[in-house]
Amino acid sequence: MEMILNTIRKIDNDQAKEFAFGDNQSLEEKLAFAFLNPKDYTSLNLTKEKHLKISNSIGSIVVKVIEDENVPEKSILLPVSIWANQITIVENGELHFKNIKVTIEVTNDPISKYSDIIKQIKGD
Repeated sequence: MEMILNTIRKIDNDQAKEFAFGDNQSLEEKLAFAFLNPKDYTSLNLTKEKHLKISNSIGSIVVKVIEDENVPEKSILLPVSIWANQITIVENGELHFKNIKVTIEVTNDPISKYSDIIKQIKGD
């Protein structure tokens, strides 16, 4: 299913705070998730045990999902983070964090691990 992704900043989901005071597990708990409208959540047959794979031409990530009625239908919100950076777009030398076309699918795959993303960035 195609959707529009936007990144957001929330007080409880602060990447800098987690880097300073947390660890890899707290980074994943506080940042590796997406907000989704309850109607979309239901139409995708999501459950708390399932995750969401978000992909585009840049890359893909797997995150957990939180229902939020404030999210417009057919939209996904992700906290600004290393997870979001894997699918944000650079165009004409500018980084785009808003209105990114993505494809989503429900998966049993585990959430993308912080350490695996770092390895991929480094080319390990």
